[in-house]
Amino acid sequence: MTGRWDYLVDRKPQPLKDYVLDQVADRLARHLKAWPPGIDEWLDEALRQRFRTAIERPSAPPLDTLRVGCEMARRELLREYELIDAFWRSGRQRELVADELEATSAHFVTRFLVDAALGFQELAKDKFNRGELVVLVEKVEDRLLRGQRFRL
Repeated sequence: MTGRWDYLVDRKPQPLKDYVLDQVADRLARHLKAWPPGIDEWLDEALRQRFRTAIERPSAPPLDTLRVGCEMARRELLREYELIDAFWRSGRQRELVADELEATSAHFVTRFLVDAALGFQELAKDKFNRGELVVLVEKVEDRLLRGQRFRL
């Protein structure tokens, strides 16, 4: 006879921070899958206009666009700005983002993830450091990219 909570016996305890990051990653991935992700408010109208084509696209961006957006967000949280700039200037991005719509969409995904991660950090009163925010983006990648990450 098994009890209601027997399944918990074999589970290993998960640190609270990991659990919270998993929950936030689940939510962010759901927002990106249900394109376009909801934006509560735009503080900068120029930024809204810059991303208008990405937000209004008829369907979610393809996997390669999401891969680039996630990697750029990860690198931005690592403060590797020179590497990001070199990628966009090198022409390598054309292998993954086919046109201006995909490039704009990748930049939007980057902004969405970085802003969400930093907003989460602020809400959590800085209990999560930058390295843990990078882990958050990697958890979003796990949920979105099905093992097909892109790395610079």
